[in-house]
Amino acid sequence: MKDYTKLSPEEKDALVKKAMDVGFQTETDYGNCIQSCLNGLYEAFPDLGITKDMLKASFGIAGGCGCSLLGTCGALNAAAWAISLCCGRPIDDLAGDYEACHEMIRDLVEDFRREYGGILCSDVMVHNMGAVYDWKTPEGDQGYMDHDGTFHCATAVAYCAEKVARMIVDGRLRKS
Repeated sequence: MKDYTKLSPEEKDALVKKAMDVGFQTETDYGNCIQSCLNGLYEAFPDLGITKDMLKASFGIAGGCGCSLLGTCGALNAAAWAISLCCGRPIDDLAGDYEACHEMIRDLVEDFRREYGGILCSDVMVHNMGAVYDWKTPEGDQGYMDHDGTFHCATAVAYCAEKVARMIVDGRLRKS
């Protein structure tokens, strides 16, 4: 992966903004928080290692896993996935020490928790919209739309894309 630390501050900011904007717009236009966040990173950092197959494979993890609203926010999962892609444990070195990857993700999780009041999809909804709206039902979907849910989910996508993009341009996250 390219050394993004050598870019000017303006170039770094432009890449971070691109990751955020593409992620936000993808979420706004098509939904799917994990795919949207990963797509923002994919477009801004084509050498990160995210592939179209990974984007496809991430689809079912959105909305707290299968749009169940029960699991971790998909945008946060995307950020953890991107961090792991750079410094996670490879299958041919299962005995290696990759605790630094977990530490980076735990730090991100704590930042996200402070920002959104928790890490679950439902926590983000309650924090941003005051309640959980199950978009799989007509009334839940209407409540989600009435409370500008798409915008709120897109802001979580942009937040996570920004965090990972900053790690990349600041040199804290490099592909090993």
